[in-house]
Amino acid sequence: MALAAYQTLSPSSAPPPLPVQVNVALAPEPGAAVAKTDTESEIKTAVRDLGQGARVSAALLDGAEQRYELKRLFDRDGASFVTLQDPDRELNVLVSFSQSGTMPVTAIEYVPPAGIDGEKLATALDVMVLPENKMDAGRPVFSFSLQTSPGTQTFEIPGHMTGKAMWLRVAGKDGVSPSIGDFRILSESAAP
Repeated sequence: MALAAYQTLSPSSAPPPLPVQVNVALAPEPGAAVAKTDTESEIKTAVRDLGQGARVSAALLDGAEQRYELKRLFDRDGASFVTLQDPDRELNVLVSFSQSGTMPVTAIEYVPPAGIDGEKLATALDVMVLPENKMDAGRPVFSFSLQTSPGTQTFEIPGHMTGKAMWLRVAGKDGVSPSIGDFRILSESAAP
């Protein structure tokens, strides 16, 4: 008993324990309004379409710019599209951005043309962000499957890629000369 009294009443070298503070937060009910409290620390971003005002040309020396109106691929007009003619099965396009210097490329959007049989639409997209306005080997190529149903499809470009241009290869199913809809090349950066 003396030992218990000594341990209880004796001065200890360890500091007394601090009280523990517990905060409980409840998730808001669906549809409930939530007030933002830290608006000054929010990062605001601006999205720019790098395809607007860009120079669009054939990426290969195959005469595609004489056969097709390549600007239609970036005109944001859902009624305009490009349909390849036999024997063409794919289209290789070089998009040179109008902005000076390199630009971050964060995503690419695609909207298939309306009113075209899904079997005759483009189904594959390969893209490469280029440091200059010319083809450059050794850069990563990103491949995406294009939808054949109505609506907008967005593909993220991984790796914080920057460049002055972009190469796009668009193709359909094997043996099909596809119709190709509308693209937007998106650049998202901190707003000034």
